[in-house]
Amino acid sequence: MDKIAIIGTGLIGASLGLAIKRAGIKDVHIVGSDINRGHASKAQKMGAVDQVEGSLVSAAKDAEIVIIATPVMAIKDAMEIIAPHLKEGCLVTDTGSSKGTVMEWAEQYLPRNVNFIGGNPIVGKEGGGPDAAVNSLFQDRPYCIIPAKRASQDSVKLMTDMLRSIGSKPFYMDAGEHDSFVSAVSHLPFLLSVALVSCASKSPSWDDIAKVASEPYKNLTSLASGDPATYRDIFLGKDQSIVYWIDTFISELYEIRKIIVSDKDGKREALEKTFSQAFVARTKWLAGLVTSASQAAANRERIPSATEGFMEMFTGDAEARRRLFGWGSRRDRDSKDKR
Repeated sequence: MDKIAIIGTGLIGASLGLAIKRAGIKDVHIVGSDINRGHASKAQKMGAVDQVEGSLVSAAKDAEIVIIATPVMAIKDAMEIIAPHLKEGCLVTDTGSSKGTVMEWAEQYLPRNVNFIGGNPIVGKEGGGPDAAVNSLFQDRPYCIIPAKRASQDSVKLMTDMLRSIGSKPFYMDAGEHDSFVSAVSHLPFLLSVALVSCASKSPSWDDIAKVASEPYKNLTSLASGDPATYRDIFLGKDQSIVYWIDTFISELYEIRKIIVSDKDGKREALEKTFSQAFVARTKWLAGLVTSASQAAANRERIPSATEGFMEMFTGDAEARRRLFGWGSRRDRDSKDKR
């Protein structure tokens, strides 16, 4: 019977356990471990794990797959603790939303005879902990896969098969691509949500403002209800992609501000054009129409992605291997092109 260890039995860890159970994978024994004993106990009671271990070493020992589903800054400690006790050839993965630093930790702390593949499920749900876990959390959702340089093809296939079994859509990336893209569409929205709440709630009139805040405000600020410790760890990392996207957003907002305060002719048309462009872009995204062809039509140079590189890797394309395993991300090539 194959053993899967889940370290961290909060929303993501417990949901992964439930999803694996729902997939009906035979001869799998799931062991959970969590610094929060209450979380681990709840995960077992709800059927997300078959067994609970108080020790990370006991949980990870002899496991075929070890999933580290802790906040980002706790991943390093978990790797250090379990490293000497990992089964040769096992697959180790994580669920953190910042990958550059995590990949460095894996290179530094994990033994050479195991396979590390960074992972990040692109999911969203209000609430946290095992109480919020559901077996359908990953259904039809992208799941980012970032293989370490020395990860074997068999381990990547194992990871891919597991994710497909729980309904996820594997999306292969390198660490640079991942951290930049996720900063744009996940981390930045959280910061905007926080800023919106802070902006209004710090007003002396917040008691009256709160009475007229309705569904649009509630929806736009929902991410501010995310676990503060989890998001704190995300922004403690070394990756500075978020700074670029903050600056880009400020620039966009300032352009709109300039239109609003302008007293020049054409103000009405400029506002409508700005809002229409965003309307069209979002409509196309919702309809699944943002493709390589649409980017080309918009005169945006298309660069092959790590996902394509992964597929080419199995045909023996050396350049694909370099692209997939970190020797030059799409973001790096974009920067070189601009220079």
